[in-house]
Amino acid sequence: MKLLWQKILKQKKLFVIAILVVAAIAGGGYYYQNKNKAATVPQQTIEAEVRDLTSVVAATGTIKAVNSVDISSKITAHIKEIKVKENEQVTAGQELVILEDTALQAQVTQAKERLDNAAIKYQRTSRLTSIGGTSTEALDNASMDYKIAQANYDEVMSKLDDTIIVSPMAGSVIGKPLSAGELVAQGVNNPTVILTVADMSKMQIEANIDQTDIGKIALGQKVTFTVDAYPGKEFSGMVTTISRKATVSGNVTYYPVTIDVTNAENLLNPGMVARVSVIVSESQGVLPLPLSAIRSDKTGKYVVVAGPNGQTQNVPVKTGNTGDDRVEIISGLSAGDKVVVAQVKAQSQAQTGNQQGSRQGGGARPMF
Repeated sequence: MKLLWQKILKQKKLFVIAILVVAAIAGGGYYYQNKNKAATVPQQTIEAEVRDLTSVVAATGTIKAVNSVDISSKITAHIKEIKVKENEQVTAGQELVILEDTALQAQVTQAKERLDNAAIKYQRTSRLTSIGGTSTEALDNASMDYKIAQANYDEVMSKLDDTIIVSPMAGSVIGKPLSAGELVAQGVNNPTVILTVADMSKMQIEANIDQTDIGKIALGQKVTFTVDAYPGKEFSGMVTTISRKATVSGNVTYYPVTIDVTNAENLLNPGMVARVSVIVSESQGVLPLPLSAIRSDKTGKYVVVAGPNGQTQNVPVKTGNTGDDRVEIISGLSAGDKVVVAQVKAQSQAQTGNQQGSRQGGGARPMF
């Protein structure tokens, strides 16, 4: 009986070993199969093709009129009449504003009377002096009185002329003018602005360029820009001024750049925010690749080129100008070459598949 029991245990042990061997073979075969699949995971490639490459520096800025003038008064007075409206086109010399002149008219009348009296007195004194009827001192006094009266009259007449305000330039009325009856004050430092006239045909953008990009900016560079008011429409301009005086905002240093733009369609308005692209380089007929396709090691830059049978090869390249998301390939690559741009991603997906397969293989062993 004991001998029989030992024989049964021996056969059971051999059976367990056989099960383990079969499971190991099955698991190894599954791993080998998935490993081969991982090696053949398709890689994302693009075909190198000849095209143009543009490199830009992006910034934002505010649009303003090149020539504009705030219309104010040379005297303190109430507005009698505004002769123009907002957005109205005006010409140089056109009447814009009439100020109240009732008090000035009375002053002119009085000044004219004093001037006439002074003139009569001077003429009479001059005749008397010529015949010895009075002294030369009296003539000098009469002459002085006449000159003072003349100066007073000229001053009042000048103020009367200032009640009619004309446009110093051709342009458009920007914004709503003040209304009749409002008091306007004269002043050199802070006069009352009645209205603004601007030449809308010539505009400028004041853009701030980051200090890391200012070295790429040069006078005469072409500029494209957009504004929110006209989605999808692109405007053009040119860099005309590069300031050397920095401004700091949010711990970032900027340099102001002035861009001249034309407003032939009369669509742009002062105060609009422009999203600017300064074209710093343009390359025509080159081989640009996405930045994600460029790799580097201690020997330099290279790309991974895929062959017709799926094999890959590292090809050293020399790069040139850089665009928004592409870089020019100067040498090492030809048009038509297929370049890998997502090799790392494909390998990562394959590795994930292997890990899942290994877990599934392990979970299948109890079925034997």
